[in-house]
Amino acid sequence: MNRAPSDVSAPPAWDYDRLVAVARRHGTPVHVLDVRRLDRAAEHLLDALGALARPVRAYYSVKTNYLPYLCRRLAGHGMGADVVSGYELEAALAAGFPPSETVFNGPVKTEDELAAALRHGVRVNIDAEHEIDMLERLAAQAGRTVEVGLRISPGTPVSTSSDPSYRAQAERAARRNRFGWPAGSPQLARLVERIAECPHLSLTAVHAHLSSQIVHHDLMLGALERVLDEAQDLHRRFGLREVNIGGGFGVPGIRRPRSGPLSALWSLQGGDPVPDEEPVLDLASLLSDVDKQMQDRGLDGVALACEPGRWLVSDAMAMVTRVMSRKELPEANWLILDGGNNMAPWAGTGEVHRLVPLGRAFSPVSRNWSVAGPLCYENDIHAAAVDLPDDIGVGDLLCLHDTGAYSLGRSNNFIRTRGPVVAVDGDREEVVWRAETTADVFHLADPGRQVSTGAPS
Repeated sequence: MNRAPSDVSAPPAWDYDRLVAVARRHGTPVHVLDVRRLDRAAEHLLDALGALARPVRAYYSVKTNYLPYLCRRLAGHGMGADVVSGYELEAALAAGFPPSETVFNGPVKTEDELAAALRHGVRVNIDAEHEIDMLERLAAQAGRTVEVGLRISPGTPVSTSSDPSYRAQAERAARRNRFGWPAGSPQLARLVERIAECPHLSLTAVHAHLSSQIVHHDLMLGALERVLDEAQDLHRRFGLREVNIGGGFGVPGIRRPRSGPLSALWSLQGGDPVPDEEPVLDLASLLSDVDKQMQDRGLDGVALACEPGRWLVSDAMAMVTRVMSRKELPEANWLILDGGNNMAPWAGTGEVHRLVPLGRAFSPVSRNWSVAGPLCYENDIHAAAVDLPDDIGVGDLLCLHDTGAYSLGRSNNFIRTRGPVVAVDGDREEVVWRAETTADVFHLADPGRQVSTGAPS
């Protein structure tokens, strides 16, 4: 894959007038997928990989956003797919991702799912020890040898903070990571030997997925060096074909809090912790550095693969939502929207997304607002404190940016039904996921209920 580099500047601003028009036609809340932003991200990724002088592969992380329209678009760019369940595998193949360019990851894989992967020629990256026995038996029954990968955990954190209590938590979480097997551990060595003893399995890949929304280049590279050390030894023994560094690449459009108990205690005592500056991850630079590390370890000719999800789709979608209530209280000023955590489910990770008022000229005077969704649920909060115009009120529109990642797949119908997804591509506009109805919510109910067709006896 050799490609001429494309423009890697920041993406153009959203067309807010277009978002307003979409909201008027389709109602709110509504997710809008900008197809050209998606295409641009895919081209940048493929350019960064194509600049390397080795085989490369890009697998789209389907769990990030399984919207069929979006998956078909990325498959059309020649990308492969990373799936973590049987139904994701079905969705990926239906979208046009080639089976030979699809990998099956995840901590749980049923025997039926493994059988489907082998039947389609999809490589499995082993995460659980019992998968080895199941794969060996299935491959033996099929009368062939199948390639497998092994997931490795470096055990070192990939995020940091000026708060030492956060750093301690991150270090402990990295050591306890349940995904993969610790680099340099006897447990990893045992699994390698078990695979080597299987006549129908061929270990040809290593895989690591370190975290999500990673923005610290040096920490990620340092963690991957431990994985590459293992890959070096395995390559000498087995002849690897691929090193897959996973995804989790951070995007500039969101921010995650990196504070621990110490910051919380300081705040309770009246302190005001200053948030750390959030780095912007340069993916092309990271891939280039990983390539150099692979060269240093004699991994020439081994493919470098990655599995971005958020990096590809986060900025490609935005949600337009409407102010339904304005409450000015003694301790807080609230804006309550019609789009909540049921459509933008990030309460658990505490992500901060940019909010922009749309549709009219607003006062230049701003006020600090708390912004919530419509759910009768205390954690349905988009922003605890954000500066927005003083005169914003009921009926006004807001754009919640970066809703492309982990929105549709993690959405739910708790209290309110979900809105549609509308794709825009230049002048073209298409509903690619319709709004949910009450009938959709209850269509699984009472599957065995008998319907009476006559008078009671």
